[in-house]
Amino acid sequence: MIGWETSVFKSPFELWREEGVLHLVLAPGAVMQVRDMKEVLRLIGALDPSGHAPVLLEYPDRYAVRAEASELLRRVCGSHGHPVAFYTRDAISRQQGERFQRLQRPAFPFRIFDDRSKAYAWTRERLQLVEIMG
Repeated sequence: MIGWETSVFKSPFELWREEGVLHLVLAPGAVMQVRDMKEVLRLIGALDPSGHAPVLLEYPDRYAVRAEASELLRRVCGSHGHPVAFYTRDAISRQQGERFQRLQRPAFPFRIFDDRSKAYAWTRERLQLVEIMG
């Protein structure tokens, strides 16, 4: 879908794999509920059964993740979670990412970026590390 056309299921996110990177783009103004987080986790598992592909998370302004959904993400992923590049240009969204990092303390690699090209470069570095480490 392009330009946030209305989807059949009204999903608050889009997810696809391109050049080894999982792209998770959140819809502006949406709210991620626990059911949505479960779907994200199922889809990531289907797109990358190995569990090593990095995720480029594009977090728009006016987006919210329920605390229970954040806790589910931390609990399910543990230390085996995909590396996540959290990209946002919005100050409030950045604060949400920093709050997740501080309170949930994810064991998986998690970096916050305000430049999409730097976030993508970081995910590509994670891919190279996986290839080197075998």
